[in-house]
Amino acid sequence: MRTEDIRRKFKLHDERRIAAQLPEQLQGLDVVGFVRIDEFPGELLNSFEAFANAAVAPHARIYRNAQSNRIDAWVLDLLRQARVGDRFYLRTGLEYFPWADCRVLDHRWMESLRRVIGYNMGFIAQDKNTAVMTVGAQYELLGFVHGVALPPAAEPASRPALAGESAPHATPLEPAPRPAMTGDDAPTQLIPAQRPE
Repeated sequence: MRTEDIRRKFKLHDERRIAAQLPEQLQGLDVVGFVRIDEFPGELLNSFEAFANAAVAPHARIYRNAQSNRIDAWVLDLLRQARVGDRFYLRTGLEYFPWADCRVLDHRWMESLRRVIGYNMGFIAQDKNTAVMTVGAQYELLGFVHGVALPPAAEPASRPALAGESAPHATPLEPAPRPAMTGDDAPTQLIPAQRPE
């Protein structure tokens, strides 16, 4: 038991250091603070396990080797469809600091997330009603949404071409159809967070 306590103290110390560095690493985002797991609905948290285990069909797909700006636009589109605004909770992967409360400051945020977090990103909307997760698979990125009724993505027509291989019948994977955009639809913008009245 004592060894386990020591291990947990070391882990807490390491995670405090990592959590303290996160605001500096995530350019274009303001990390307002960290949120405990028990502050979210259980159903929403369980959806992340279902996404990771492929227990549900993805709502969107894109080839992993697509250009970075296309991948960023794809993730932003998924977030818009799920009504995740410019203030959201970001899954950190840390045990003691599992969710960061984030606010978008400028256009650098998505590239910064990809660099720091990678392709496996988890988001919860500020109102704690919807969840989004992107998962990197071998050839593609899968996008999952919980809390919003979206149709599942179509299966790819064929696998991506390997290096040196031609792909005459391969079609790029695209996100599920999206609602008509209004206002600023630049790929670096999300819908404004709902402010309490």
